Amino acid sequence: MASSSTRSNNQMSAHELGRIARTALLAEAQLTPKPGLVDARGNGAHTDMDLATFQASAAALEPFLVEYAAAGMGLGAGSPAALAEELRMIGIRAEAAMFQATGGVNTHKGANFGFALALGAVGALGAVGEPNATDAFALVSRMGETLLSHDVRDLRRRERLGTHGLSHGERLMLQHGMQGARGEAARGYPIARKTLVPYLRERAKSGCCATKQDVRVTLLRALVKAMAALEDTNVVHRGGKQALALHRARCTALDAAELPDSKLIDELERYDAELIRQNVSPGGAADLLSLSAFFAMVEGVIDPALLV
Repeated sequence: MASSSTRSNNQMSAHELGRIARTALLAEAQLTPKPGLVDARGNGAHTDMDLATFQASAAALEPFLVEYAAAGMGLGAGSPAALAEELRMIGIRAEAAMFQATGGVNTHKGANFGFALALGAVGALGAVGEPNATDAFALVSRMGETLLSHDVRDLRRRERLGTHGLSHGERLMLQHGMQGARGEAARGYPIARKTLVPYLRERAKSGCCATKQDVRVTLLRALVKAMAALEDTNVVHRGGKQALALHRARCTALDAAELPDSKLIDELERYDAELIRQNVSPGGAADLLSLSAFFAMVEGVIDPALLV
């Protein structure tokens, strides 16, 4: 997370980390234009949520974002399983608060899961010294493996009992072996770790994150990279595996084109209209983007004031 070229973060409080995490959630929600996703222009491929829904959700989650960081500071990194279990229990309450704030709409379920692990890891590592990205993602991976194992066992038990009410992601795990957010966490969020966070660092180093418009374009380009790479279960749920293949191919080509800023935005607006017609929304990529923005702010790579 922090390096010799970035500011020291080992003195960040849990409240500061929680506030930064909320800023990341709001920045992702407000970022425009995002294909198929809620943004400042409209509801994307959704009929049950809008930007105000996401703002209410982020506000409801903030106290729990603080709790995640505090749990990491309190328990430390010595027992990833114990920390993961503590974060899971907080996460249950956080998810309930989210649904209460949104009237039952799932705005940030995947993001809540990811931020629980990220904040817990940053809190744990910051409690004993200056955290860094490699160690943070490694700890996230160890906790993610614990939670994935727990959830798979529980899912198989529920399947044997014939329990109804499985989430979309749980059905895809059973039917196609797609592990979604659980699998991404268990692997230490490889797209964020290997692609998005390094990309944000490089853009900042080259002077491309000095203004709000700079940061907006940088985040849009990072989103395209995430959409190109991610096996997004949100896309599969709405459009099937063929829709995911087409979506990733389209975004891979768009990323490779390296369009000028204005042409990139025009292309994203056109693609937004296409995904709305297809009723496809790449929500998993949006979650990866907000998580990556969080790490960039913690490192001091991006000024939070430029995001919202």
